[in-house]
Amino acid sequence: MSVKKVSWSVFSMVLLLVGSLVPQGAMEEHEAAAASNTAVINEVAWMGTTTSYNDEWIELYNASSSSLSLDGWVLEAQDGSPSIPLRGSVSANDYFLLERTSDSTISGVSADQIYTGSLGNSSEILYLKDASGMVVDEVDSWYAGDNTTKATMERSDSASAGTSAASWSTSTASYTGGFGTPKTANSQSAPPADSGSESLTNVSEELGAINVFFNKSADTQYASAGNEANYNVNLEDQLIERLNEAVTSIDFATYEINLPRVVDTLLDKAAQGVDVRILADAKDGTDPHYAERYETMRLYLEKLARGKDTIVGTADDAHIFSDSPMFVVEDTSKRLQYNLPDDFSDFGERTVMVGNTEMTGHLFVEGEEKGTDSYYSPGNQMHNKFAVVDDTWVFTGSWNFTVTGLYGSEENMDQGILGGNQQHVVEVHSPELASIYEIEFEEMWGSGTVTPNHTVSNFSTRKIDNTPHTVTIGGKEVEVYFSSGDDAVGRMTELVKTEADESAYFTIFAWSDQALVDELKNKWEGSYTDNQGALTGFDVRGLFDASFWNQWWSASIEMTGRTASQTSENNPNIRWENPAPVYKANESRKLHAKTMIIDADTSSDPTVIVGSTNWSENGNNVNDENMLIIHDQAVTNQFVQEFNARYVNAGGVVQ
Repeated sequence: MSVKKVSWSVFSMVLLLVGSLVPQGAMEEHEAAAASNTAVINEVAWMGTTTSYNDEWIELYNASSSSLSLDGWVLEAQDGSPSIPLRGSVSANDYFLLERTSDSTISGVSADQIYTGSLGNSSEILYLKDASGMVVDEVDSWYAGDNTTKATMERSDSASAGTSAASWSTSTASYTGGFGTPKTANSQSAPPADSGSESLTNVSEELGAINVFFNKSADTQYASAGNEANYNVNLEDQLIERLNEAVTSIDFATYEINLPRVVDTLLDKAAQGVDVRILADAKDGTDPHYAERYETMRLYLEKLARGKDTIVGTADDAHIFSDSPMFVVEDTSKRLQYNLPDDFSDFGERTVMVGNTEMTGHLFVEGEEKGTDSYYSPGNQMHNKFAVVDDTWVFTGSWNFTVTGLYGSEENMDQGILGGNQQHVVEVHSPELASIYEIEFEEMWGSGTVTPNHTVSNFSTRKIDNTPHTVTIGGKEVEVYFSSGDDAVGRMTELVKTEADESAYFTIFAWSDQALVDELKNKWEGSYTDNQGALTGFDVRGLFDASFWNQWWSASIEMTGRTASQTSENNPNIRWENPAPVYKANESRKLHAKTMIIDADTSSDPTVIVGSTNWSENGNNVNDENMLIIHDQAVTNQFVQEFNARYVNAGGVVQ
């Protein structure tokens, strides 16, 4: 393999121009909304009109509160056709219509710009880039639209990612060319963000407490006596409250972070003398979604590395380490926005190997070394989202510490609207559990001090199974598993096979693990064989994130009895003879949970499985993840309350 030499600044620019693929099993969690919510690809007539299949058109929408100049912007397909240099402007909350070939494409509606080049009917990847070349929106498939009726594919939520199926609908509004809404409001809209008031009625500071927080609604009519769930909770507030209690130490493992208040809290605690250690995931820059977000993350991390006095190497610095090295953002204007000094020479310029690429830049976060000045590439994910506070509290769950993860957009954040992904957090007061998480943290950190050891640290497949897996917390049995190395999904599979007696309910972002779905099939219809089985009386209900509902490898295909478009050795498409009542989630953004509820509200050891781990090859055997299995009736019942709210919203019936 050839070795390339690039500077970090040039490398970052190149990333913006590279298309991305998410291979089966990788399950990378693209949370990118329509980048900065300035403009989005809003409607696409990829099928043409009833007059002619050549009469294609594309509509952009300015979702911001001010007029937007499109001069220098480009709308282009990955294959180069069409490639449209944009010109002109679009008013706030208004539309910009592009018609192919001539202004007669849509009768009675004037085009803002004419373009040439056709769209493929099978699919296209479209990029909307601003004048700097930044990808501000992307569409990677025709998720909707109808070639027979000539109904357009229209955006149902301008704040959500264009690469998510949940962001798109088939238009139902009639116009002269079929069904569509050129230069008017779209016919479909996403479910509104949860705007209900916060309910915090079940929180304890006692030793042995297990507090559960949901950022979306819950249906408390299903609560056991005195056990109402905490719902519509601002998870950022809960995290900050816990971090502010720290007196001696904070160990913080984060897949991504861009919440200013959380960063400020960590800065404050470090300045107060608390030892703040941060494990942060280095991003795979070949994904254009992450180019801007990863840049923002590095700017925040550099603030933490410098401390409140902005001087490297002083007592108020946070200590940061990663699975792959990070280089400073050199753009002066962006550094100014984050109050970073113009001069970053205090982080020495270095030339190192990252994977197979030689890179030069000002390295400010060390990574796990393969050898002297040689590091692993950032292709794998340090996917944890947990904090250990004073070796006493563990704060963990499915929530990435991001704007999109909780609020959905910066505008929502400013207004306190929880318009982000569906999430959960579990907070446990247990020195015993905290000590187990510390073992895992320090296996990646490489030492037991504030100084990481990049020659000893181990991430991903280099980790081993070195922690206890069972602890008693307040009289409750809690199991804990880490990826990779502990076979967390294997333990889930065993639990379903040997311990699930009456029911299994789940909410899952991405699920491709075959053994787990096969054991659930056997519980449901007494057979491991394709298209065979008879109902056993075991109850299965579930929800899948909309973006993975139709993926050929997804468990949703088999559980609904569908024939997959392709198969593999690991995903052979073992269809259920009796389709289960599982649904595509109907959330305003992503269904981001990784939760399975076993034998809820029964006397047969009610158990809930939670954490960061998707049920996939990467989630189990490649990524750095954590999973809790909580054997407790009350905690399990709280998850049932939230599950039922999501399930009914998706069209399910709770009996």
